[in-house]
Amino acid sequence: MLLVKLNPLRINVGFLLHASAGTHHDFEIEVPSVQVGDDLRVGELQGVVRLTRTGEGLYLQGRLGALTRVSCNRCLTEFEQPLEIELGDLLAYPPGPEAEALLSVPETAMLDLAPLLREYLVLDIPSRPLCRPECKGLCPECGNNLNESTCEHPESQIDPRLASLSSLLS
Repeated sequence: MLLVKLNPLRINVGFLLHASAGTHHDFEIEVPSVQVGDDLRVGELQGVVRLTRTGEGLYLQGRLGALTRVSCNRCLTEFEQPLEIELGDLLAYPPGPEAEALLSVPETAMLDLAPLLREYLVLDIPSRPLCRPECKGLCPECGNNLNESTCEHPESQIDPRLASLSSLLS
């Protein structure tokens, strides 16, 4: 029987909630593309997540890798940025009034990992992503991508008031 998951990051954990402390189960995650938040779509999300029953709820641990599209900070070219996250959170059960919704198991026992994964993945995106470490960026005169071609225009004139500072460049 082929099961089609509408939301691949929703896991039924009811069997773990009724198990004794120390019981664990590994969930293999392999999703070609998934929306983990309104502002983040990732591809090739894969890894293993282990849920362990504790006296306070479920302990979530695991490592996941994914790809997301970002723009290079220097040349503005879009590229696939690899992301790697390591999970380690206690999910409260039963959820109490002081428990954060993101870190608790709902009464339905259907755990949606998307909001929690979004938090981890967003934190792993570099603040200044580069398509490659040696990216040359854009020409300040004409905006040409210097990774693809060189510019043929004359060098810019230095403002006479700043001419004495040009000696510091050499």
